[in-house]
Amino acid sequence: MTIFSDKLSRLHETITLVSGCGNGELAHALQEGRDRTVIGVGSGGSAVAAEFLARCRATLGFERTVVMTPMELVLSGESCRGCEIWLFSAGADNPDVAAAYRTATQSGAVAVRLVTVSQSGATAVAAAASAKSCLYVLPVADPKDGFLATHSMTAMITALLLACDALCERPSGNSLVDAFAQTARELLAPDSIAANAMLGFRTGDTLLLLCDPRVRTIAVLVETSLWETGIAPVQRTDFRNFAHGRHVWAAKYPDQMFILALTAAESRAVWRPIAEALPTGLRAGEVDFGAAGRFRCAVGVLQGLHIVRSLGDAAGIDPGKPGRGEFAKAIYDDASLDRLSMELSGAARHKLKAREAHDPLDDEGACVCMTARERIERLREARFRGVVLDYDGTIVTTQARLERPDPLLIEELVRLVDGGMILGIATGRGGSVGDMLREALPERVHASVTVGYYNGGHLRMLDVNIDEDQPRQDADILGVADWIEAEGLLSAGRSVKRGRVQLALNQAHLAEPARFAERIRACPEVADGRVKVLRSHHSFDLVPQRSSKLAVVKAVVARAGDPSAKVIGIGDSGSPLGNDHELLSGAYGISVDSVCGSLNGCWTFFGDTLTGPAAVSTMLQAMRVEDSHGTFDIDRINSTDENIIGT
Repeated sequence: MTIFSDKLSRLHETITLVSGCGNGELAHALQEGRDRTVIGVGSGGSAVAAEFLARCRATLGFERTVVMTPMELVLSGESCRGCEIWLFSAGADNPDVAAAYRTATQSGAVAVRLVTVSQSGATAVAAAASAKSCLYVLPVADPKDGFLATHSMTAMITALLLACDALCERPSGNSLVDAFAQTARELLAPDSIAANAMLGFRTGDTLLLLCDPRVRTIAVLVETSLWETGIAPVQRTDFRNFAHGRHVWAAKYPDQMFILALTAAESRAVWRPIAEALPTGLRAGEVDFGAAGRFRCAVGVLQGLHIVRSLGDAAGIDPGKPGRGEFAKAIYDDASLDRLSMELSGAARHKLKAREAHDPLDDEGACVCMTARERIERLREARFRGVVLDYDGTIVTTQARLERPDPLLIEELVRLVDGGMILGIATGRGGSVGDMLREALPERVHASVTVGYYNGGHLRMLDVNIDEDQPRQDADILGVADWIEAEGLLSAGRSVKRGRVQLALNQAHLAEPARFAERIRACPEVADGRVKVLRSHHSFDLVPQRSSKLAVVKAVVARAGDPSAKVIGIGDSGSPLGNDHELLSGAYGISVDSVCGSLNGCWTFFGDTLTGPAAVSTMLQAMRVEDSHGTFDIDRINSTDENIIGT
């Protein structure tokens, strides 16, 4: 008897053990996540369990399930907020599942669930000790799988099958357990006959797996197992994708190919004309999975293992110990993905997402992680003479922009000023910001705070009320206002409020907010560069080309009396059209929300885990002031949240 056959002969024992341990917690977890998108993560045999999770949730009518490998999860740019992440790993002790677990716990997912058969694995230990995750340890009759996953995978399949059954209106209960265990006992007995569907397969054949997408669990099992054991080269696709070109190989090498069709009730009619059209002599087999429900797919996993054993016997290969290259251990144990997950801090992930979204043409190919480390070190070493902050979305939230700033944030600003640092405010708004700041800040500092109103188009000290000191009217701004109204860019009944050096258009007042940036480019004053378009989270600002929040930075540097003085810029709208983009694009610009795609400027400290005034307060609290200069305590910032920077 082969090692693999011996493992299979006892799978019914694992099914019985799992059924007896109670699956209420797993059923509760499934129910809790019914209305959430779920990401199922696994490698090898654990990927089969992740696929089965997806099928189970689909049959129950739950929200969509996305299946990923650990590397896909680590490098995914998708937002996990509001999602659940389910990790499947037999031993929970390899570096790839460690990387996936770290990424999952730092992703903002509402739940991270690890399903394993070993509570002693390093990742299982971490999950058990973390309030961010849930651990589910399943029993197995044989704790050692051999080369291919057998007992661990069967335990996961059984647990999910029974948990889903518990959620049905009329659970099958013991009948389901008995039927599944009995099938395993009979189908996987050492003396069971070869899989009829594979009659005609010859050693050396390329195996083409054509499957109904609903039985992808079984197809993934067969594909993974045959590649991992070296029994046969194999490719998996569905019936109609095969019809769109995948058939050429079969035409060129009909004597070296075997087709295995995995059908279900509805897809038999799709496979039949394909089978009839195949040339005479091209060998093929079929396994039908009926309604392709949860139980039938679970049984299909057992059939898939039976097929792998049969093909292994034919090829003279024991799937439980197929032999492997000398390099196998080195690549399996390599921790490069785990290191990458550490280096992909919140800030690096945030920049990576922006880089992919904006797709800059001047992509220099630099590593985001390396650039993040270099930038953090630059900030750690810098001594800042001043700080310039945006107002809306930075000092106050966008939603509460008409309310007074948080007293704790104001307290930090006063601390910097009292320590000798120079404070500047760069806002897209007008006199209302001055009014609010004069109320919030003590009067003794008003004359020392530079304010750049209208996106830097009008600079005055805070003690000056600009309602009594307005800028001159810019003719180009009036021209743009006339053009906008003539072209009907505003919603019905709206008109442009004509400012002297800025037009501020609330996005809610535009006829087509999503197309405004595109349509305004046709305006003559914008087209020839006399007026530029900026965007905040709630408005579009149109300002003369000369207006810039960098004017506030220059004013702060001038007040310092040292052309080399370093000034940190803080804002929330760092995207390419953002009205803080120029302020944040330098070496010392820090965003507390959106960033651009360039690696050279406009980074966050916290990614998207901490934004707006809360992020500003955290940053300022970590700034030490001495001799009129401020320095960042990077270690203190990093300790605020375990995934912020990565050092």
